[in-house]
This record gives sequence, structure tokens and C-alpha cells, in this order.
Amino acid sequence: MLPKDYNFLEIEKKWHNEWLSGKYSEIFKFNEGDNDSEVYVIDTPPPFTSGKLHMGHVLNFIWIDIIARFKRMKNFNVLCPQGWDTQGLPTELKVEQKYKIKKNEREKFRNLCIEWTKEFIANMKSQMTMIGYIPDWSREYKTMDPNYWKAVQYSLIKFYEKGMIYKDKHPVHFCPSCGTAIAKAEIEYITRETTLNFIKFYLDEKSNEGNENDNEKNENFIIIATTRPELIQACVAVFVHPNDERYKHLIGKFVNVPLTDRKVKIIAENEVDINFGTGIVMICSFGDEHDVKWIYKYNLEIINAINEYGKLADLCGIYKGMKVEEARKKIIEDLNAKKSIVQQEKLNQNVGIHERCKKPVEFISTDQWFIKVIDSNDRLMEESRTIKWIPDYMQKRFKEWVENMDWDWVISRQRIFGTPIPFYYCEHCSKIIPAEIFELPIDPTLKEKKCPHCSNILSPAKDVCDCWVDSSITPLIVSKWLNDEKYFNKTYPVSLRPQGHEIIRTWAFYTLFRCLILTDKIPFSNILVNGMVFGKDGKKMSKSLGNVVEPNEIIEKYGADAVRQWACTFVPGSDTSLIMKDIDYGKRFITKLWNAARFIEMNLQDYKHENNHDEIFGKNLTPVDKWILAKCDEMTEKTDAALENFNFAVMKDLQNFVWHDVCDNYLELVKYRMYENLNRQAAQCTLHIVLTNLMRQLAPFIPHTTEEIEQNFNKNSDSVHSKGNFPKPLGIDKKYLDVENVVAIIEAIRKFKGDNKIKLSEEISRVKIYRKQDAAETKFIEECIIDIKKAGRAKEAEIFDSDVFKVECEK
Repeated sequence: MLPKDYNFLEIEKKWHNEWLSGKYSEIFKFNEGDNDSEVYVIDTPPPFTSGKLHMGHVLNFIWIDIIARFKRMKNFNVLCPQGWDTQGLPTELKVEQKYKIKKNEREKFRNLCIEWTKEFIANMKSQMTMIGYIPDWSREYKTMDPNYWKAVQYSLIKFYEKGMIYKDKHPVHFCPSCGTAIAKAEIEYITRETTLNFIKFYLDEKSNEGNENDNEKNENFIIIATTRPELIQACVAVFVHPNDERYKHLIGKFVNVPLTDRKVKIIAENEVDINFGTGIVMICSFGDEHDVKWIYKYNLEIINAINEYGKLADLCGIYKGMKVEEARKKIIEDLNAKKSIVQQEKLNQNVGIHERCKKPVEFISTDQWFIKVIDSNDRLMEESRTIKWIPDYMQKRFKEWVENMDWDWVISRQRIFGTPIPFYYCEHCSKIIPAEIFELPIDPTLKEKKCPHCSNILSPAKDVCDCWVDSSITPLIVSKWLNDEKYFNKTYPVSLRPQGHEIIRTWAFYTLFRCLILTDKIPFSNILVNGMVFGKDGKKMSKSLGNVVEPNEIIEKYGADAVRQWACTFVPGSDTSLIMKDIDYGKRFITKLWNAARFIEMNLQDYKHENNHDEIFGKNLTPVDKWILAKCDEMTEKTDAALENFNFAVMKDLQNFVWHDVCDNYLELVKYRMYENLNRQAAQCTLHIVLTNLMRQLAPFIPHTTEEIEQNFNKNSDSVHSKGNFPKPLGIDKKYLDVENVVAIIEAIRKFKGDNKIKLSEEISRVKIYRKQDAAETKFIEECIIDIKKAGRAKEAEIFDSDVFKVECEK
């Protein structure tokens, strides 16, 4: 018997234990021996092991769990593994801080990172379980594991064999604060106020007698506006638009670069914005992506003004060793001293920062490892259209990212805790030498090798892989790409990739690219994109803003099933604020459902469903019974279709159905039959069917509550989440939906009582029902007249013909 109060903390913990290691644990495991059921594979996102989940994680994993439970109940053989993105800079920074250890002790440092990560995984697992997320933990993976390293390194060697790996000195996004190259996708852009400096560049007039060394007296100058005067030492050209009448006559001439002894050429370029600043651009190596693009286009000199420490390089003379901000200030002072700055303006500018440390990013030319990706972009675009994107407009974000890529993927990172790049380099032959397959996994720094071509000692790759190199093969990992061909053919391509919209340009792009090259197939059929969860103030959650909400606190206050209902208020692809009233409503809904289930259970103590269901169901159901069953059919079909299309908002329809149709209307209409023994068995039969159906429809959404009610209501039954357990429509004639007018009559009586301050339990003298002259409607109202009187507490009920349907009540 269900207790009076629903103790969600106690009940949730009980079912977590049963699902993880108890009698129902096998339900959540992929059955390799099942060759009959259709397979459904979810490429679950491996979260970075930061130590705790945030509300964005909670949203994503609730959606995944809903889908997995639904597909399992629809008789699919579901593979829902869970992995961990373990390697990366944040962990290195934490370990350095905690243990005061330097990275030159590579093995010791890496082992400390591993221990740190294991502790954090345990914490995050516990939080995942708290929300009712039950993946197949027997198929857990970690990107730091040797077998994962092996798969990543093997994949890179395959790319090398296809001629797609190369090493080159190339300008890359570099984070001086973290000391490593980063991918474009790891950059965030913020708006900050800066200064636009208008600087004189004097034309080179050596042919003019007497003026060649006296620029201050030379009035033949141009003015260039720049926000980065500290890069003036690296100016390698000046660009103007070929159609700009102000400067057309200067094209091909030279200007002297202030504070240097160099001169650079004035070049015509169609992409120059004539409306920014003075319409003249100072090309430096490197200020931004335009500089990179143009320097390579015109084969200009590369001068690294800023080094990997974020300081001005040796070639910068008196400014060498200065940090960027310090150098900028000093150079402006010196330019002012020479009267070379004619004006300054404040300007709001987008600045690139590293998403990890939030510090400014520079372009620096260094030796890095690359994968050729630009050449595959057309194919990626074509294949991306064969994937179902939910919502479909997210494919456009993918398209925009691909179309705006300017260079290949920098896969190397100057770190330690990561998958080692499995290559050597011969400085003598200028050749890349891959590790042997049988050596994998390998750390090249620990194994000396000679060049097979010249016998010189090879230089091992000291860098590790970008974390997206690791996580971009998750569909291959979960389908045992390297280990089991039969299993791989059964599970790949995977059915679903759930992920956030902010990593379409990284995880989605790199996964599609890598898996397509390695298998010649797209890695997944569907991409379900979730948005971000903002604070109640509509801003991104941040400790500095004081709007962070911890998942544990909410779950302990409201329960996991209330939080899961909140997750269903989100629309795929859209960002939404955390609205606490939605979670509170979820908790109140569970209380309503619990009380209804308890009422039904108490009134079915003498009902033997298995003994006389068929007889009662076939002969004795009233129109009101058939109405609620028809509504139940309607809701079953709606829930089924919605979840097939990842429309989690159908939970709102289920809430309304339970709260209003079942509790407010049907239960009120049949209560008297429980007490007065009028058609009692038919009502009991109907209540049994409705509650059993509801537990199965609601199971993917609120698994703890439904499991508890199911096990109390249907003793010794299988789990409500068992394979093939999703309800099927009973096939009730939809004409019984017309009984809705009977429900409307009861609602009108309730409203009359409320307006006149009459208790619902008090009788009124009479209800007058004006019905339209419709045969079916008339028949249902007449058949339900006793239900109307009993449920409405009316002494008399009369029916009148009318042109419109209406209800009148008398005290």
C-alpha cells in the first residue's frame, strides 16, 4: 500500500540501487546476444571531468535518459554507454596548483593528473545517478585509458597513411597564459573598450633631395588607424582598397614604419574596409586572421613580434621582454614624443580570449602538427545534409562554420596530460615517421628511434593531442571499431548524437570529419542539440554574478523527478533560464499523481484484474469509462509520436491529462461508484487500465515515481522500464471523446459553486443542461445523467433542447 506521503529522497535512493546493481540492473545493459531486436545506440557526450555537474549537464543527461528508457520500452536493444573526457589543460592547472609540481617531471605529473581525475569521476557519477541517469556502466570509457590512447593514435596513423598529417611552422592561435596552441573553436569573443590610434606613416622619399632622413619635416605621410600599436615592429605591408580615390595614387609606393628602420610597400587589396579608421590597414604578423590570410596570399615576410610568453620578442629592440600591455603603453608614449599620433578614439572591439582561462589569445608562428581538413569541407557539407538535425536549423550553424574555415586543424598542444602524438620527425630528412601499430599506445618521448632512411636519431613528438582529437572518435569507441568487427557492424553508425549547440563547431564537426575519413560512413543518423541553461536573471551562470544554481541543492529540495519535468520545458536548440516555479510545479504534480494512485489503489483492494478484466471490459464499461480510455489512447499516441521526434514538451500534455482529465474529472465522476457499488467493477477495471497505462507513459520522464507506484500497484511485476513495456492504444472508438460535454457540465457546476462560495461537497437543487440537437451528444448526456448528478452533487438534473450548449445551476 502506498504511504500517505511521497518521500522522494528515500524512494529515489532505493531505485538507484535496484537499477544499478539490484534485480533490475540488467534492463539497462546492452544485450550483445539479442539478434532479433532493432539496435539503438546513443553516442553519449563524455563530460570533461571537472568534478561536478552543472545545470547544462543535468539537462542533457536527463534528455538522454528519457530517450534511452523510451526506446528500451519500445522494444529496442539500447546501447547507452558513458565516457569521460579526462585529459586537458584545466586538470593540469589544478594539479600544478594543488601539488606544487612542475611539468618537467612528465610521468609523475601525468600520474597525479590521473588520480585527480579518478576522484572527480566518482563525484560526477554520483550526481548523474541522483537525477536518475542510468547508462550502461559496464561499457564505461575514459580518454586517458591506454585502450583509448591506442584507438586515437591508430586513427592518426591512418590519417598519416592517407597523406593528411603534416608538421609545419604556421601562425596558430596561441594562449600565452596557458602556454599552448589552441584551436579556433576554443576561442570566445568578448567586447571590450580599447583605443583606436591614428598614426603617421611617412612616405619613403629617398629620391627627394634632402628629405630622406628627416621624416618629421616630411609632410608626405599617410595616417593609419590601429588598436594594436605594439605590433608596429612587425608591420610588413600597408593595404588600401584599389578603388579608394584617396590612395589610388600611392599603390606600389613605400612607407617608412615608425620607430623602425624598415620600409614596407603599399598594396591594393579588395577586402580592405574603406570605412574603418582611415581606410588604410597596417598588416602585421600577426594581429588577426586577416593578417594571416593576407601575409600568405602576398608571400609577405613573417616577423614574430610576440613570443609564446606573451612578451615582445628580441627583434623588437628596446621593447623586447615587455608584456603586451606594457609595450603598447611605451610605444604610444614614444610615438607621441615624435608627434606621430594625430588623434585617439575610444572603440568597442571584439577580442578573442581562451575559453579555458579567459585571457587574450595571440597569433604566433610555431612548429605544430596539423590534419588536413579544408580539402574535405565540400564532402562534409554534403554528408551533413543526410543527418537529421534536431532542430533542423542547427545544420546551418554547421554550414557557416565549415564555410568560414581558413586553415587546417592544429591538433598539437604543448601539454602533458593528453594522448601523445604518435610520430617522430627526422630533422635530417625532414620526414615524419609514425610509430608502429604494434607499439600502440606509445609515448614517443620514452622510446628512442632511428630514422629508417638515414639512421639519424629521430626527434619524438613531445606534444599531445587536442582534446577534440580524443572525443571526435566516440562513435567508433562505443561501437568497438578496433576490437570487434561484428559488434561494429551491428552498432555503427550510431543512432543518436546528443550535444550542445555551442560545440557544433568542435565536437559535431570533428566527429563527422574524423569518422567519415576513417570509415567512409557518417557516424550518426540524428543530432539532438540542446541549448544552454542560464540563471534566473537570463545571464550565463557565473560565480562572479552570483547566479549559479547547484544541481545537488535543487534535487535535495525538490527531488529528481521534479527536476526531470523541468528539463522537459526546454525546446531543442534554444537557451532558457532556470525557472524555479517550473521545478516546483513538477514537485506538486508528483504529489497530485501520488494521491491519485493512492486513491485508486485503496479502491481496488477487492478487484482481481486478471480474473474478470475481459468480461468487464467487453460489456460493462459506461460512456464515461470509455471516454477516459479514449483520452488515454489519444495521449498514448501523442506521447509516442512526441518522443520519436524528441519533443520532450509533451510532458506538459501528460501533466494536464493527469491533473485535469484523470484527477479533476474522471475520478470525481466515478467516486460515487466506489462508495455506492454502482458499476463499481467497471470503474475499477477502468482505473486499473488508466493507472497502468499512465505509469508506462510517464516512466521515461519520472522514473522513480512510476517505478514505486508500479511495484506497489501491480505486485511482483517486472520493472515499469522493462523492454517492450511502452503502452499500446486500446482501440477505443474515438466517438467517446464526445463525452467531453459531460465533463464540461461537471466543470460548470464546480464553477457555479466556486462563484457562489458553495463547498464542492454540498448539494445544489438543480442543474439545467441545454444541449444541441445532436443524436450522439444527446445519447451520452442521457446515459451519464446519474454520473452528472452524483459527481456534481445535484438533486435534480434536467435536459433541454437548444441551439447552443450551456449549463445553468440553481442553489
